[in-house]
Amino acid sequence: MLDDTRMPNSHGGLVFPLDMFRPTMLAAALAEGLIAHARNILDAKLELVRHPEVQLVLARITGSVIGDDPAAFWRENVELGVIASQVLPRQAFLYWVAGEPNPRQGFVVTQRGQVLGAQDATPDQLPPEATAADWPVAQLLKQLQIEPDELASGFAGGPRVELSLIEPEGDDRALLMTLVGQPPEDGEAGDDGELGDDADPGAPAPSAQPGATPPAAKRVSVEDDKKRRAAEHQAELDARQAKADSIRADLPYVIDELGIVVAPKGAELADTDILRAYLIPSVEGELPAGIDRELRPQLQGKRVDFAVGVEFLSEMFAIDGPLTKAVFEQQSQPRTIGGAEVRVLEVLGPRLGRGSFVRRGAAGVFVSRSPELALPDALILELLGDA
Repeated sequence: MLDDTRMPNSHGGLVFPLDMFRPTMLAAALAEGLIAHARNILDAKLELVRHPEVQLVLARITGSVIGDDPAAFWRENVELGVIASQVLPRQAFLYWVAGEPNPRQGFVVTQRGQVLGAQDATPDQLPPEATAADWPVAQLLKQLQIEPDELASGFAGGPRVELSLIEPEGDDRALLMTLVGQPPEDGEAGDDGELGDDADPGAPAPSAQPGATPPAAKRVSVEDDKKRRAAEHQAELDARQAKADSIRADLPYVIDELGIVVAPKGAELADTDILRAYLIPSVEGELPAGIDRELRPQLQGKRVDFAVGVEFLSEMFAIDGPLTKAVFEQQSQPRTIGGAEVRVLEVLGPRLGRGSFVRRGAAGVFVSRSPELALPDALILELLGDA
């Protein structure tokens, strides 16, 4: 249950790092997405609020288009996250939180028009001993290092700006400066309200400290920030490499008439950079790292696939968006594998393509083969465990 009484019963929106972006372009893109679905946005506004202490922005839409249930609005319009990510320089997190009587939390991670991951949960999908900290958005906020009540309050106390969705007009530079806590001085913004030809859309926003900062200090701050980002990026690359090496060192597999199916230990569906190496429709030449080289002659012209455990249904997509329990129960088919009764549905693994989702009880497995192909029964049952 959601036990934080300070949290509104329903809220949602977009959270993203504060970098150089065009607020008017973001508003126009979101407006176009809503209009495409015949939404009335005559009174709709885009509200952008920066966290008082952290360089994160919360974007929310206000107006009658939201209705009485903001969480449902954002959950049912997850494509807005994809649209926003085409305007923003870094990742965006579209989220929804609903309280009693029907608690539900979820989010979708997008970047450059691609869905990188998604989670969605209702009480029946969580362990009986789960607490408020185990819900998807709570876990996301832990990574972002902000508190649930800060998000629920709309980053209360932070700088904010507002734009009409139907006519998103404004000076982008002035809007950004307001968000970072430095209202531009007269003449600082361009005459046309643009960021300028020399603006770097991937550059960090100016410091959030109030008051003027000497140009030399600004240059040092930007340089230090670039070094910090480079160090963080390298650390992330090192961590990914370490995980990939660990997986390759011990890679369970089964071989059948179609080829080989591996089960990368410790991998998740979101580890697309690792899993894509084991997604080959027809082997021609070398095998992916971690597979015994002696199998190379045997596997020429055959498939390489993978099977990986999946914790949340919403990590995969059905026809209409993130997979839900209701959609799975309606569309999945019963099947017997290795003497066990399971249900199977063809789904889309973000950035991985079509595959089969096999579920027994609360446990699920994604296999990069569609249901009409032979599935690795023994491997699936092992991943499903005692569910």
